[in-house]
Amino acid sequence: MQGYVPGEQPQHAKFIKLNTNENPYPPSPKVIEAIRRVPGERLARYPDPLADAFRQVASDRLGVPADWILCGNGSDDILTICTRTFVGAGECVRFPYPSYILYRTLAEIQGARWEEVPFEEGWRLPRSFGEPSSDLKLVYLPNPNSPSGTWVERDQILELAVRLPCPLIVDEAYADFAG
Repeated sequence: MQGYVPGEQPQHAKFIKLNTNENPYPPSPKVIEAIRRVPGERLARYPDPLADAFRQVASDRLGVPADWILCGNGSDDILTICTRTFVGAGECVRFPYPSYILYRTLAEIQGARWEEVPFEEGWRLPRSFGEPSSDLKLVYLPNPNSPSGTWVERDQILELAVRLPCPLIVDEAYADFAG
């Protein structure tokens, strides 16, 4: 496996970098004030690794059981956990092409095979994207997709979830950047 070669990172002030999913603005003054109110010794400790308190709040707000909510250190951590959990060596991971390169990298690390399913004209998913196969263990769907910024509608996602014989991970890391 080749090492990662990062792309160009523009340094000019007029650019707003979206490719690394970083916030171009400083934290809200309310966030800074909330951090100041936390006792220093609490900031020097690791948080609850299961994030039970957060998951319960999210559970109440979203109306789903807390054990349906997985927390991690950013979306890459969640994608890694999903790949390690559901995919073994020689098994298959599917994702659209082109899309987020980490999906392929995680499959390589697991010793898994991958299927890159090319988009149709207009950045539409082909019907074959949802075709079941016996060794398919995980499907990633970036929504919106990067680099196109195109969305898959909710009804199509639900149809995929029903048709596929494995977990469908809908990666919405760039949802805040799409209209």
